[in-house]
Amino acid sequence: MTDIQHNNVSPGAEWQPVYIKKRRGAGFWVAVGLASFFFLCTLMFFILFIGSLVLSKAVITGTATNAKKHVSETVIEGSGENKIALIPIKGILSNESAEGLFIEKPSIVDVVKQQLEQAADDTHVKAILLEVDSPGGGITASDIIYNQILKFKAGTEKKVVVYMQDIAASGGYYISSAADVIVAHPTTITGSIGVIMPLINVAELINRYGIKDNSITSGNLKEIGSPLKQMTADETAILKGIIDEMYMQFVTVVSTGRKLDIEAVKKIADGRIYTGKQAFENGLVDQLGYLEDAINATKTLAGLTEATIVRYEKHYGLADLFGLLSRKLFQTNTIRLDISQLQERGDTRPMYLWNGYSRKE
Repeated sequence: MTDIQHNNVSPGAEWQPVYIKKRRGAGFWVAVGLASFFFLCTLMFFILFIGSLVLSKAVITGTATNAKKHVSETVIEGSGENKIALIPIKGILSNESAEGLFIEKPSIVDVVKQQLEQAADDTHVKAILLEVDSPGGGITASDIIYNQILKFKAGTEKKVVVYMQDIAASGGYYISSAADVIVAHPTTITGSIGVIMPLINVAELINRYGIKDNSITSGNLKEIGSPLKQMTADETAILKGIIDEMYMQFVTVVSTGRKLDIEAVKKIADGRIYTGKQAFENGLVDQLGYLEDAINATKTLAGLTEATIVRYEKHYGLADLFGLLSRKLFQTNTIRLDISQLQERGDTRPMYLWNGYSRKE
């Protein structure tokens, strides 16, 4: 915008208009800045979205060799062409993915499956060493990992050794039972063979404050396990039957894997936890030792005098980052699972879980 100013001129002289440029106020520049900011944000979101689609497609349609290799190898020690693969199994056993700050991590079930597949495909890998540090978790997740290990052994005829670290309890011991040899650290906490179905009842509390549950059900047993009503004898018997069935499955797995009589397993499978030494005395582990002892046991079992020890690790690239960011922007609602959240959300599923364990991250 400009204004025209009329100057006084002498008679006969030609009149020339003078243009004065009006200064733009602060409001104008604030508006321009905001508009530019929102434009750049929109452009960035669009680039992220397109980038995630392109990179995800590139990953899926990659070469067959790259498609099979899900994780990279970090050499721990040793040398030679023959390899022993260390596969960590740590944390709560679950089918649910875990969301980190920038990367959405696949579930522990998926991670173990990928790493077992890589070890199976690699002809240089002669045996695997599972580093177990877990209090257990979901019954289904525990059983899937257990069967993945059995399938690996049957399909490859490669040996499997478990090295128990801090915790290998309940579901952590369930999956360990699939190994050919179990080495426990002297300070390991293991055992907790059994099933738990967390049920909290607040019926008396809500009655005290005059709160009523007016739920409408299709049958008398539809509210079984509800925290808002007292459990009947029939309901208790039904749930106890489920727990007993899951318990016998656990006992059978231990009996088969450890080559122990079922009745002998029942005597030590009352839910209690054991130290590494106590587990050894009860036939639940084969020896006590440290990581180097577990490595030596694996070499001996595989008939190796020398081997390169590699640890499988997942490294996240741009495709993973773009994929997560696009899901965060448009659709993500994933769940990160730990024991405190199981308790907070009132998870009542039967679990192979030692709930005396907690970890703050």
